[in-house]
Amino acid sequence: MSRQPTPQQLEIMALADLAGLDTAEAAALLAESAAPAAPAPSVKSRLMSRVAAYQQVKPIADVRHNEPRWMPYGAQGVEVKPLFIDAQTGRSTVLLRMAPGARLPAHHHHDVEQCLVVKGDVRFGDLVYEEGDFVVMDKHTDHPEIHSADGNLLLLVAGRTEFLHA
Repeated sequence: MSRQPTPQQLEIMALADLAGLDTAEAAALLAESAAPAAPAPSVKSRLMSRVAAYQQVKPIADVRHNEPRWMPYGAQGVEVKPLFIDAQTGRSTVLLRMAPGARLPAHHHHDVEQCLVVKGDVRFGDLVYEEGDFVVMDKHTDHPEIHSADGNLLLLVAGRTEFLHA
């Protein structure tokens, strides 16, 4: 059973038909031509309460899932998304994702690196870490080549020099 259009929808469809526009363009034209209206005091009060609540929490980093901040990470099929860098300590938090079969070359850790496997797998040597696994590499350790059979998403927290080329 289909629903009947509202009177406002009928007006938009008629305007769109007359002007040769699609309905989204017609709706935008109608919105632009409407006289400004002050919000009801209760609406303004609710809005200001939400702003105050956000200011009370006041995050120092706020990265949303749909922000397209992925960057190549210097190896085929590997990308990194910076989330936060602590200006005082230099520690950084990033998401790293590897396509199936992607490889990162062996490297040296200048600082402690924490790694949570959010999705997929990560492998080095005979070690296999899968979704939900957590591993910490100590500073001044050498990491063998890393690869992923099925692709992955990793949450990494590391020191100042670990992601210099990110």
